[in-house]
Amino acid sequence: MKLEDIANVYIGVVLKRKEAVYKGIKTNKYKVFNIRCYEENIEYDDFYSMENLGEYVTQKGDLIFRLSLPSKIILVDEKTEGLLINNLYCIIRCNNKKIKNEFLKWFLESKEASRQLETIIIGTAVKSIPVAKLRLIEIPNVSFKEQEKISKLISNWNKQKELYNQMIIEKDNYYNSIVNKVLNGGKK
Repeated sequence: MKLEDIANVYIGVVLKRKEAVYKGIKTNKYKVFNIRCYEENIEYDDFYSMENLGEYVTQKGDLIFRLSLPSKIILVDEKTEGLLINNLYCIIRCNNKKIKNEFLKWFLESKEASRQLETIIIGTAVKSIPVAKLRLIEIPNVSFKEQEKISKLISNWNKQKELYNQMIIEKDNYYNSIVNKVLNGGKK
């Protein structure tokens, strides 16, 4: 089955075309999604428009797909809900009766999906994925029950990776403190 059969896929808004010239009581204020703000956990920029851009605002369970390479897929949760998506990204809104969003995220990040995406990339300097072609990639027809199993497995693995990374950071701090004590003659 194709992605468009199980999800609505649409590109974000071109901000420059929708920006309010003057801020007033009739302007709509939005927080604009930005990958750097997301990754560094900093405040999103404000955007003002005279139009209602609600169709470009994330909802819990959506997938945010970065169209330029390297592609990145983010599952919208409480932290990323209600953000305006610009045209560097697309929103993938799953039909929850046909596919689990966690399973689709996993598949789109898989090597199989990467092989499909490599065939539709355009551009030389800035490589990107056209939304029209993204809609046509093949998604495996896996039963809902199997999707749930895979989603739980992936969730558990992601939690384990977080714990391993935290443990590595703590071990680094521990060993650095020992080395610093030795270098400072036993003083802190």
